[in-house]
Amino acid sequence: MKKSIAKLYCKCIRNKEKRKFIYNILIGKNKISNYKYENPKKSLIQTSNQYCIRGQNNKIILIENGVERQLNENERIQGLEIKIDGNDNLIKLEMPIIAKNSLIDIQNNNVVVDIGQSKKIQGVKIICRLGNSQYLKIGSNTTFCGTSIFLDERSGCIIGEDCMFSDHVTVWPIDGHTILDNNTGEILNTAKEPIVIGNHVWVGQGARITKNARIGNNCIIGGGTVACKDYKEDNVIIAGNPGKIIKRNVNWDRRNPYYLQLDRSKNLK
Repeated sequence: MKKSIAKLYCKCIRNKEKRKFIYNILIGKNKISNYKYENPKKSLIQTSNQYCIRGQNNKIILIENGVERQLNENERIQGLEIKIDGNDNLIKLEMPIIAKNSLIDIQNNNVVVDIGQSKKIQGVKIICRLGNSQYLKIGSNTTFCGTSIFLDERSGCIIGEDCMFSDHVTVWPIDGHTILDNNTGEILNTAKEPIVIGNHVWVGQGARITKNARIGNNCIIGGGTVACKDYKEDNVIIAGNPGKIIKRNVNWDRRNPYYLQLDRSKNLK
């Protein structure tokens, strides 16, 4: 009788470990003084309504501890909305990814979006429309706080590891509309290669990274800058419109100067 009542009571306890412990207390197997339950970490993968995915052979692949698996139909990544309307598209996500108010919207075919693990993907919009076969690769530990990436035509974008994107940043590897030679009708502004952003790049507030841009490693793109060409160098500051190299032989740290100085002082003691 005691066990039956305990089972009935414990049905409302969701956590398995907590439920087991409370059940043992109710049937007299454990003492309440031994109870040291801690709330479990919140899962980044939720069981909820399905993502809106239309078309054939579209896949969302999760990489967890080096092992790949396909996202189940009733699973969602917390804070990340995914919409697909097309065929043969692939999204690869290396967990953990901590997302908030972010979106991947694919309205094409043969698109690949590959995102490494990150502690902060906030306010990110990845929009793939008006073309096919776009490609986006984002390295591990790159963080975002309000960035829009638009991939039209057959454009691509490769972003390295440990980059930091501020808010109101736009990455757009194409012009969006066509420029024609008036005499020949030749298209003058086709994107020739993907945008490439190296490792450990800090992109300031309101910056715009445009067609054919190539940013080296350990660079800084100043706020409001329009980076629009191959800058060919590492460890530089790029600023202005159009963006120019204004300082060389630099690097940067995620900590602000106050905390960096404190950490340095502690290390000297």
